[in-house]
Amino acid sequence: MKTKFLFSLILAFSAMMSQAQITISAARNLGVGATVTVKGIVTNGSELGIIRYFQDGTGGIAAYGSNMSTVQRGDSILVTGVLKNYNQLLEIDPVTSVSVINSGNTLPQPEVVVPDSMIESRESKLVRINNATFTTNPGGLFSSNTSYNFTANGQTSSIYVRSGHPLIGQVVPSGPVSLIGIVSQFSYSSPTTGYQLLCRDSNDIVNSSSISVISSVTLDSLSTTGFTIDWQTDAAGTSEMFFGTTAALGNHQSDTNKTANHHLKISGATPSQLYYIQAFSVLGTDTAFAPVRVFVTQSVSSGNMLVYFNTPADHTVSSGTNAITLPNAIDDTLIKYIDRATETIDFTMYNFNSANIANVATALNNAVNRGVTVRVIFDNGANNTGIQQLDPSIGKISNPTGSQYGIMHNKFIIFDAHSTNPNRPIVWTGSTNLTEGQINTDPNNVIIIQDKSLALAYTLEFDEMFGSTTGTPSLSNSKFGPDKIDNTPHEFIIGSSKVECYFSPSDGTNDIILGQIGGATTKIDIATMLITRSDIAYALDDAVTDNNVALKVLVNHENDCSVTVWGILSTLIGNNLQDDQSQTGIMHHKFMVVDNDLATASVLTGSHNWSNAANNTNDENTLVIYNESVANQYYQAFYYRFMQNLTNDITDGNFAKAVNVYPIPADNQINIQIEGGFSSSFSAQIFSLDGKSVKTVETLIGTNVSVDIQSLESGVYILHLFSNSGNYITKFVVK
Repeated sequence: MKTKFLFSLILAFSAMMSQAQITISAARNLGVGATVTVKGIVTNGSELGIIRYFQDGTGGIAAYGSNMSTVQRGDSILVTGVLKNYNQLLEIDPVTSVSVINSGNTLPQPEVVVPDSMIESRESKLVRINNATFTTNPGGLFSSNTSYNFTANGQTSSIYVRSGHPLIGQVVPSGPVSLIGIVSQFSYSSPTTGYQLLCRDSNDIVNSSSISVISSVTLDSLSTTGFTIDWQTDAAGTSEMFFGTTAALGNHQSDTNKTANHHLKISGATPSQLYYIQAFSVLGTDTAFAPVRVFVTQSVSSGNMLVYFNTPADHTVSSGTNAITLPNAIDDTLIKYIDRATETIDFTMYNFNSANIANVATALNNAVNRGVTVRVIFDNGANNTGIQQLDPSIGKISNPTGSQYGIMHNKFIIFDAHSTNPNRPIVWTGSTNLTEGQINTDPNNVIIIQDKSLALAYTLEFDEMFGSTTGTPSLSNSKFGPDKIDNTPHEFIIGSSKVECYFSPSDGTNDIILGQIGGATTKIDIATMLITRSDIAYALDDAVTDNNVALKVLVNHENDCSVTVWGILSTLIGNNLQDDQSQTGIMHHKFMVVDNDLATASVLTGSHNWSNAANNTNDENTLVIYNESVANQYYQAFYYRFMQNLTNDITDGNFAKAVNVYPIPADNQINIQIEGGFSSSFSAQIFSLDGKSVKTVETLIGTNVSVDIQSLESGVYILHLFSNSGNYITKFVVK
C-alpha cells in the first residue's frame, strides 16, 4: 500500500511540475507527450504560417496552432501545451493556452554557426551563417515550397521557402551572403537529419557588398546574328560581361558608364550559335556577378510544329488548323522519325517497353546499324524492358537512387541536333511514354518541333544527365535531379513564334506555370494529370477573382489533387473543375492553354506534373509556345475531353444510332426522334460551346418530341439526352 501511495504521489507531483513554468531546455528534456508551460521571445511572425518559434536563454522551441496566429515577433509569451514530434521537429501542439506578456522586445542575438552545427540543441533558435553561397538556382527567383541548398565553411545545408513567403519572386543571390534564420527540422525518418534554415524575409539575407545583382539576366532583341542581355543592380555600376561560345568564356565586353539598368549586346553571330555569358557590374572595389547563363541565337530552320493526340479532338472549336488524332499510332510515327535520322538520336524515356506496341528498340538498333549515334537515358525504377532489347553498343544511363533524387520523368527525343542542314534537327516531346497503355488508352499528346536552336538546348540538358558529349556516358560527371544547374537557353524564336524551354528541377518551372496563370487575360483551360501544389490553386483563384478569367480544369481524378487544391478549385469554379471519368485509362496530359480566343494565345506542355516532386527533384521538361494555331490545337483536344466529362459521357452504341435530331440548322425548335423500341422517357440538356448549361427539359415522353429553342441566340450548341437506355450527345446549329 505504501508503494502504491508513493507511486501515486510521484505521478501527481510530476503532473504538477509539468504545469509549472520551466525553462525551454528543461521542457525539451521532458520529451514527447509531456505537458509543459514555457516562456520566451517570439522570433517570427506570419511569414512562416501559424507556427511560432520562441526562445529563452536556454534554448528554443516551436508552438503550432491557430491560437498562435496573432502572436508577433518580439512578443514575450507564456505557452502551455503538449510536446509532440512533427517530422522530427519538437513542437508544442496542441497549444492549450497562450498569453502575451508584453510586446516589442529586442530579439535574441543570432548565434553564429556553420551548417553542420545546426543540430538538435539549436533547433528552433535564431542563428547566423556567414559567407554562404547558394548552389540551387543562383540568379533565379525564389519560389514557394522549395528548398535552396547553400554551402558555407565547406559544408552544405538549405533554406526552405514556404507558400506565401516574402522571399518569393526575389532573386536568389549569386555571390556570398550571410544568412539569418531559425533552425528547423523536417525529416520523415532520422531524428538527426533534415535540419534546415528558415529565413523570414529579405532582411535575413545580408550582403555586405556595395553593389548586388537584383534581377535575373534576361534576353532581348533575339535574332540570327545576336541579341541583347539586360540585368539590374541595387546601385549604379559598370555594365560588363565575360562571354564565349564555350563554358570557358574568354572574351570581355564593358560599358563603364554607371547605371543600375544594364544592357550589353552580342552582334555578328551566326544562326543557332550558343553563347555562355557571365554578366557583372563593378562599383568601386566591389563586383556583383550574375551566374553564367547560356543563350542561343535564332535558327534558320523551318520552325515547323506538329501536334498529335491519341484521343479525339473537337474541330468545331478549331481556329483554322484541325488537331490531328493518331489513335494507336504515336509509336509508329516515332519509328518513322527514328528511321529518318542520319547522324544522332538522343533518347530519354521514363517508361519504355515494346509489349503490344511497335518495337521502338528495334528501330533504334537499326539506326545504329546504319551509322547513327544513339544515346539513351531512362528511369531506374520504371518498367523499361525496352532497354534490355537495345544493342549493347548503345550508351545508356539511368538516374541515381537515393532519397534526394526523384524520377527521370522526361519523354524527349532529339534527332540530328548538330546537323549542318538547319532543317534536320528535331525535338520530340510531350506527355507520352512508350507503353501500351500510354499509346493506346491514356489520353496523351506529342509535339514535334523542327528547330536547330531548340535541339541544341535539349542536347545540353541531355549531356548534363548523360555526363558526356560522346556516345559513352560518364557516371562520375552525370547530374540528375537537384544536382543539375540552370545551364540551357530558355528563350527562342521558332518560325515567327516565341518559345520558352525549361528543365526541372534546375529552372524553377513552377514559377513559369504561375507566370502563365498570372498573365492570362480572358481564359485558362487546363488538362493535367494532377495538381498538388497549393500555390497553383491560389494563383488560379487570383486569376478568376481578380482578373475575371474564365477557368476550366480537367484532372485525372479528384484524388490526384491535394485536399487544399480540390477545395479551392471546386469552390471557385464548380462544375468547371472535372475529374476525368469519361473513359478508361489515365488522363495523362500536362498542358495549359492561355487566352485561346486571342492572337496572343499560348500553350504550356511537356512532362512536368504540377507537384512538388516535379519541381524539386524529378527530371522534367516544359515548353511554353506563343502560337495561336498550336494553342488552339491543344484547346480542341481539351474541349472534347472536358465536354465529355461535363456531360457525363458520349454514347456511340445502339441507343445513339436510334436517335435522330433535326432540322440542322434549326430555327424555333429542334425535333428528337427515337427509333428501335428504346425508352420513350428521357430528359434533355443544352450547353453552349463554352460549357454553360443554357436550357434543361426535365421530362420528355414519346418517340418524336420537340424542344423549344426560341430563346437561344444563333450559334453552335450541344444537346445531351439522358435516358434509361443510355446517353447521347450531338451538336446542332441555331440559325
